[in-house]
Amino acid sequence: MAFFSWVGFIFDRLVGPIGRMPLARYESIEESLKTRILDVSKEEFSAHGFEGASYNKIIQKIGISKGSMYYYFENKEDLFITCFLDAFAHATGRFGFDYTTFPVGDDVQTYWNSIKMISSKQWNDVLRHPLLMSLMRQLVLLGTDHPIFRKLNAVCEGLSEYGDLMAILEHGVEIGAIRDDVPLNVLVRMNTEYEVWLMQEMQEKRLGEQQVVEKFFEMFKQLFETKR
Repeated sequence: MAFFSWVGFIFDRLVGPIGRMPLARYESIEESLKTRILDVSKEEFSAHGFEGASYNKIIQKIGISKGSMYYYFENKEDLFITCFLDAFAHATGRFGFDYTTFPVGDDVQTYWNSIKMISSKQWNDVLRHPLLMSLMRQLVLLGTDHPIFRKLNAVCEGLSEYGDLMAILEHGVEIGAIRDDVPLNVLVRMNTEYEVWLMQEMQEKRLGEQQVVEKFFEMFKQLFETKR
């Protein structure tokens, strides 16, 4: 899928952070503090956006020292990305999608029916979670050229789960459902722009939620489907 939906695919299973987002030592702190950091930060970002949220106020509300916060996170950008991915994991992970259940037969129609079903499920899962939707709106407002957007893409593409998604798309190429004249990662990134536009249209109330769900799949299929 494109950005938000393939994030949904990837984070249908909870995964740990990688690289410097957050810093590795964050994983060593007790769960109660970890939960408090994320809960306070999500609320602050949701209410004020990435640019408007104060890192110092977040630290004060959590009740830890500034030194401790920088011990766990490199900066506000890394904290926002961690909050976004954690919110996505909790919104979609509880419903559990098992990659092994994805039909990998050679029937093209069955393949596209499965893509549509899973795409719709992921979108509807997300739409039922106001906090996640708020964080998504804040991310969309930053725009795809913002460094935080590019970093989030890079983080997701570095996960092994992204390889699982690409395997599904590559199987689509093998059975003639997915086009092979453009690299898959390029198609995914192209579709990101359209997906962000859909989110903007929904925010401006020019499209309803279910219209977004339907139009996303229509555009995804139009972009990825083998040209005949």
